[in-house]
Amino acid sequence: MPKRIFISYRREDTAADAGRIYDRLCLLLPKENVFMDVGTIEGGEDFEHSILSAIDKSDAALVFIGKKWMAAQPNGDQPRICEAGDYVRQEVRSVLAKGILVLPVLVDGALMPAPDLLPEDVRPVTARNGLPLRHDRFDDDAENILAVILGVSTKVRLWDKKGGLAVKLFYAASGAVLGFVALMVAAVVHEGIMERPLSVSIGTDFTMLLLIGCVVIGGGLGLYYEGRKRRRPA
Repeated sequence: MPKRIFISYRREDTAADAGRIYDRLCLLLPKENVFMDVGTIEGGEDFEHSILSAIDKSDAALVFIGKKWMAAQPNGDQPRICEAGDYVRQEVRSVLAKGILVLPVLVDGALMPAPDLLPEDVRPVTARNGLPLRHDRFDDDAENILAVILGVSTKVRLWDKKGGLAVKLFYAASGAVLGFVALMVAAVVHEGIMERPLSVSIGTDFTMLLLIGCVVIGGGLGLYYEGRKRRRPA
């Protein structure tokens, strides 16, 4: 069963980076299995209830930490995450309390905050091994992040194109063969019931078109299945 991933980020800090990882996750998982507030919460919904409900259903969480993650409130000196009502604090506290995999993502050179600078309820996030997400190495870093959060080997390159053409041809050919076999079975059944060949019932020319159509559709379905399978990591 595909995993459910929760994405926590501070909008004015790491929204763009979190959005790019969200887009990649949606290519590997059903979109409804990836929660990011901007793309998931509908207008009029209760924000806090939606967040807590999504966390309760999640198997893992990404916590994006940028250089403004601990920015102070506009009218205060202490970091925003120290405020009781800070939404990022609520998210991090909730995912930690649930006991799921929590992966900090350190964006563009950001460092893990010192534990003594954080409130006690979110301090354990600093004990989790964070992974970098750098603009100049975005593809490689994104591969590593997705591999960890999806629970696959870091040696598995989720976007690797090597061997792709051969695999696509194999699935297309397999689908075409199945389409041909399906038509032959239908022809045998027709002849057994109607006591005459299918070509007599519908005409030789139409039978040939039907055969080509079955092969083409079968090949297309084979390619579609290959694409779906490739997007679903184990």
